[in-house]
Amino acid sequence: MKTYGIICEYNPFHNGHIYQIEETRKNGATHIAAIMSGNYVQRGDVAMIDKFARAKAAVEGGVDLVVEMPVVYSLASAGFFARAGVMMLGALGCVDGISFGSECGDVELLKNAAMASLSMSSKENMEAKVKPLMAQGMSFPAAMQQAIALENGPMIASVFDSANNTLAVEYLKAMKLLDLNFDVFTVKRKGASHDSMEPSDGIASGSLIREMIEDGEDISPYVPEYVAKLVKEYEDKQQLAYFDNLERELLFLLRSLVPPQYAECPDVDPQLANIMFRAGLDSTSLDEFLEKAGGTRRYTDARLRRILLALYVGIKATDLLIMPPYGRVLALNDRGAEILKAAKEKVEENKYAIPFNTSLKDIVGTNTPPINRFADVSNRATNLYSLASRTVLPGGQDFTVKIEKQ
Repeated sequence: MKTYGIICEYNPFHNGHIYQIEETRKNGATHIAAIMSGNYVQRGDVAMIDKFARAKAAVEGGVDLVVEMPVVYSLASAGFFARAGVMMLGALGCVDGISFGSECGDVELLKNAAMASLSMSSKENMEAKVKPLMAQGMSFPAAMQQAIALENGPMIASVFDSANNTLAVEYLKAMKLLDLNFDVFTVKRKGASHDSMEPSDGIASGSLIREMIEDGEDISPYVPEYVAKLVKEYEDKQQLAYFDNLERELLFLLRSLVPPQYAECPDVDPQLANIMFRAGLDSTSLDEFLEKAGGTRRYTDARLRRILLALYVGIKATDLLIMPPYGRVLALNDRGAEILKAAKEKVEENKYAIPFNTSLKDIVGTNTPPINRFADVSNRATNLYSLASRTVLPGGQDFTVKIEKQ
């Protein structure tokens, strides 16, 4: 048994994901565990299709076990997102390696970039080299990249030009910080780049596929048949979710809050709290709010959208002080059950061990404060998620949807 982990969103599951899974199998993986964002994704958006259906599609596509990334972390910045995903793979106790896509396909280059990023993240370097660039109006990611270029040269800095490379660096940093020595396997991105609006070699980016779905175009060349069928089913039932459908709910929220309440949210400092407060009162649309709050682009749209959704579902900055306290299983097959069995056998020797279960009700039954807090946020997030689609579904799905082995 050789288990590899993948940290993912599958929004939606497409041919590029199948390629990564196949390459990971060729590299020796007999079992694959995925830590997948639930109904909200790290780019600051709602997933088009709910987490339960996406998890089933992933298992049909070759993943053996899908565990939900808690919404506290799926709506966090890249560093927190990566650290939570890596820790949850470590919590299984039986994961041998991690597999991720990258534009460069060069593990050593990515490791060097990770070390450069860790060095630049020190308090001394942040104060002396990064914050002065941010004071000139740069966003934090842009300032970090510029500081790394000045310190380590353009080749290392160029790694951060691409989204998958950047996430790969965050996974490697998380492994270092958590002292988890997974084998590292990177799949060089084939075909379309992360946000490319042009398909290549039968692979389209998730961004293009989502745009095609919104425009009513045929996505069947770029996704498995069962995913195309699933999208059509959700489209017919008007259950596809879109961020813009939450416009009135989010504008209501923005007009209800005062700066101290904004400041309780992750990634919001007092300056940004005041900016969001003023922009929230003045704006009559989400686009206008993002433009007013973004200002000189120091605050990126993705960051602002994550903050909006975090406020919407009730995430507090203090929640990020808690590492994921449990693993909610969203889908599995026979090999996935073998992963969970192996994890259970490793509990006593695993410092990151947490309970894994298909039932949130059973997890909450342990009655520990961190578990209850994360379960409360997850339940609220799921209940509010269906407001992003034209058809509003009943609440309580986190506790009522039954997970059965596929």
